Amino acid sequence: MCSPPITETHITAASNVSPTEAETPWLTWLVAGSYDCLVASTSSTGGRFMLPGGVASTRRSIKRRGGFMAIGCAVGLWLLGVVFSWIVSGPKGGSVAFVLMVMALPVMPILGMPAAGGAARLLLAVASSAVLWWFLGQVVAGRVTKRPVVGWREWLREFVVAGLGLWIGAAGGLLLGVLVLGAF
Repeated sequence: MCSPPITETHITAASNVSPTEAETPWLTWLVAGSYDCLVASTSSTGGRFMLPGGVASTRRSIKRRGGFMAIGCAVGLWLLGVVFSWIVSGPKGGSVAFVLMVMALPVMPILGMPAAGGAARLLLAVASSAVLWWFLGQVVAGRVTKRPVVGWREWLREFVVAGLGLWIGAAGGLLLGVLVLGAF
């Protein structure tokens, strides 16, 4: 809580006492807390979090690790699909798990993975999807680091927007495959 503004009376009274006296707690409070009262704290919910290594270090980190973070997001989607298939059994769990796995490996519909399988196709889908995710993560990192102050939160926001196009394209490939196979 901030104290009332200091007037001339306060200044003249303070010139005759030392700041450590018990009669003037407002003066010791003024020395210790006036700056905190006037400036918003970074630990408050309204303030922005500090960048650990500074702005330049965070920008460099995003440029170097953007592609690998994108691959990590794809692996996370794949693991989420695996866990979902374990938790929810039956056709509903399998279909949601399959959609999550296609989101993680968007090259699967191009290779005809739902209709035709095999270890070679799966390995090719994993490798080419990893390259695709790495490239998308690096493109997003390049776009985001053009801003003056950037963090991983901004990278993730931009990555989700760019990834939506890839995910919608993979879903379109699945729908096209369903139409060609005559399921509808």
